[in-house]
Amino acid sequence: MTKRYVMLADITRCINCKACVVACRAEWETPLGHSRDWVKEVELSTADGFPVVQLFPGRCQHCDDVPCVEACPSGAAWKRADGIVLVDDALCSGCELCVPACPYEARWLNPQTNTISKCTFCQPRVDEGLPPACVQTCVGGALRFGDANDPDSEVSRLLGDKPWLQLTTAEVPGGTRHYYHTGGAPLPNEVLPRPVGQHVQAALLGNVVNPAAGIGIGGMVAAFVGAGVKKIIDRRNALAGGKENTHE
Repeated sequence: MTKRYVMLADITRCINCKACVVACRAEWETPLGHSRDWVKEVELSTADGFPVVQLFPGRCQHCDDVPCVEACPSGAAWKRADGIVLVDDALCSGCELCVPACPYEARWLNPQTNTISKCTFCQPRVDEGLPPACVQTCVGGALRFGDANDPDSEVSRLLGDKPWLQLTTAEVPGGTRHYYHTGGAPLPNEVLPRPVGQHVQAALLGNVVNPAAGIGIGGMVAAFVGAGVKKIIDRRNALAGGKENTHE
């Protein structure tokens, strides 16, 4: 059976220690001023008017219907069969067309590598049977990760024990591989995804270059986007055979 990896974040257990953020930065040697994950503080008021702060650990939501993959002109953004959304550095041109396509603002250009960076659920660790760095380091036990298709896994048990919510809206529908338990409280607007539309340039280049668009490239490449894009295509084809084993 194909694995279905999911991340669970129980905000009732988050203590805002940010150990997850520190562990992620250390694991991926993230440049200063950037982060693959975060803890968002949302200030609300109770029915009695008392202030309360909700804590939302955040990162790439690993969407089922992936807008960043559709926007990527080179095919560098892609999703594995188990649901993990990755970036192939060898194919990424750093064009940033996928950045505004992400409803969760989880993608950014790494100034050191000039390629797009994001949470990958620590895919190399997962492939070795290890939990993501943020999960392993979570002091309050707010984060859990595992295979939801395995009925004996912890995440399967937790998904059945309490209600979980996903950060989706009518404008940004579709499922994600990231779930939140809020203790019965509704999700605040501050953490909901922002509606995004595919940019004309992303749609155009995606249709020409990305094979997922289903449009032949042939002479369109030379006539429309030039030799630079052809080079990206050649590199993509050269690596396509081994993509399932590609680590970011």
